[in-house]
Amino acid sequence: MDFAGHTLNGQTLLEFSLAREEEGLPIQEATLWVRVDVRDSRRRKLSDRNLTLWVFRVHGKHFNTSHVSDEDFDSYTSMAGSLSVSLSELGWKKINLTQAVQHWYAEGSGSRGRLRLLVDCSGCGELVEVTLFRPETTADDRRRPFLVVKTEPPSKRVRRRAVACSGALPGECCKQELYVSFKDLGWDDWIIAPGGYRANYCRGNCSHYRTPDTYHNYHTHVMEEYRRLNKLVDMQPCCAPLRFSSMSLIYFDMDNNIIKRDLPKMVVEECGCP
Repeated sequence: MDFAGHTLNGQTLLEFSLAREEEGLPIQEATLWVRVDVRDSRRRKLSDRNLTLWVFRVHGKHFNTSHVSDEDFDSYTSMAGSLSVSLSELGWKKINLTQAVQHWYAEGSGSRGRLRLLVDCSGCGELVEVTLFRPETTADDRRRPFLVVKTEPPSKRVRRRAVACSGALPGECCKQELYVSFKDLGWDDWIIAPGGYRANYCRGNCSHYRTPDTYHNYHTHVMEEYRRLNKLVDMQPCCAPLRFSSMSLIYFDMDNNIIKRDLPKMVVEECGCP
């Protein structure tokens, strides 16, 4: 989650905090995405040169100053990451901040406060602008910087009917784990995060005898009893998803804006015989 930041020496700070569901999970990777553009679109035909984006972490849980001298700057900040950027290839840029975010996270929820970042650019001057969130403007949310944090997945309690195929009886209806890679699908050029996800699917059959309490609705129970009388010989009960969960996706839209969306029913969590 990002916030309208404080300022330090006239520069807007980016401020982030972990979502509640991420607390307590080890951080594997952290990447800051920022938008870099020429200030005047009429001046895009310029001689190429390299710029450098610098990201500093500003320390202190209760940061309450807006100016520090050059001599004190190092005591308030630490280098978090940098990136060389070509003037001919501007747009969205990503900077690896894994180590800095891991150090911030290791400080503990009671003492870490928000993660405050200062983004500076060598060579930008009046020509190039790094898009930052400014509280006094109505900035386009699709161009705001954001932090992508990859954590280890939480362990989940397995419900009684959420039978995994690895522990199922032969032919039993079960949930088969399946990781879908967006790179394999050729979608990694427009999907930013995640790189893939555990979609899972259901396999097995439902032809075994079932007691009445295992049916999820009365209609299925009636249809199954009718089938056993050879009245519906072509009908076979199917092993199918009973419960799904959603997932978050960050991607580029058709106008090269970055969108974050929560997509429902993307992950099969439980399979059964409806």
